[in-house]
Amino acid sequence: MIKIQNKYSYLEDDLIGKGAYSKVYKGLIDKTKEFVAIKVIDWSKVQDKYYISGFQREVRILRDLDHQNIVKIMDMFHDANQNREYLIMEYCDSQNLKAFIYQSGGVLNENVTKIVLQQLLTALNELIKKEYLHRDIKPENILIHQRILKLADFGFSVKADYSGNQLFKENVGTPLYMAPQILENKHYSVKSDIWSIGIMTYQMITGDYPWIADDPIQLLKCIKSQKLLFPQHIQITDEFKEFIINCLQFEEKDRYNWDDLLDHKIFKTKYVIQKNQIKIEQLQLAINKIKQTQKDRGTHLEQLFINLDMNADKKLTFEEFQVLLLYVDNNMDINIQKGIFHKYNVSKNNLLNFNEFSRIFQ
Repeated sequence: MIKIQNKYSYLEDDLIGKGAYSKVYKGLIDKTKEFVAIKVIDWSKVQDKYYISGFQREVRILRDLDHQNIVKIMDMFHDANQNREYLIMEYCDSQNLKAFIYQSGGVLNENVTKIVLQQLLTALNELIKKEYLHRDIKPENILIHQRILKLADFGFSVKADYSGNQLFKENVGTPLYMAPQILENKHYSVKSDIWSIGIMTYQMITGDYPWIADDPIQLLKCIKSQKLLFPQHIQITDEFKEFIINCLQFEEKDRYNWDDLLDHKIFKTKYVIQKNQIKIEQLQLAINKIKQTQKDRGTHLEQLFINLDMNADKKLTFEEFQVLLLYVDNNMDINIQKGIFHKYNVSKNNLLNFNEFSRIFQ
């Protein structure tokens, strides 16, 4: 057991991640026995001066941010004897978004994608308020804790003027998610992160990248020469296509701005069922199918509810509940889906609590 300032401890066997110069362990707060993530940096091995400045910048930014969708820094210690830095951070009990997509079969449906984007944009809106630009948005940098997404890795982040007047020159980020201006080594604006969001959204819905190449130069050529296409075998709504297309406009002047993104209609869908739109017999058949599927799976209702509750607020939105419905029957009519939701939403607040949810299976 390795102790840090008699406040934290960890075992070297509890390694949960590592980088070029750092390792991350699952540790404990000794007093409360709560889990934490402990990032250990061995400065004697660091040879990249940009890593040092990136680390200092990340710590400074994380200390300035306090939001449920942004990973928190809790404490920091320097061990002069071993020339090590210990960064104590919020522990995330699940893997990152990349692993979640893989475990989901490589593709997320639009409803889950929408929930991911809503939480990501909530985090990015906080960055906008504090005038920071992330510059490395990708699934690997989005952690998951109790179904809540946490934006992480601020090593490339920078202070930014969101009025649109400030331009940047540094070539930083991950090539597959880089805006073409960065790939061209040209000046770019805060809209560079919007391009990354477009790439990530395309990846979540299709399971692939819109453009693929072996190196940044070839990738830029592909972006310039190949039209953005959507796979025919995956059904994608026009609203999502529009969202992706406008995030991935080559010229920054044609690309969505942040207001366009945050106010997009895919986040404002209202679910209202018209009276007599579907027959009660159809609803009952679908409900019986849900009950049988749940019986076959054998998952406890409490655990099923937790799994569906993406934002861990102990209530299910229609979109969260719809994940279950589409698992039961991927071709279930949308009006039947809405009908089931509103039938059991006795509080009429467009949110299912656990009691309402459990009545479906009685």
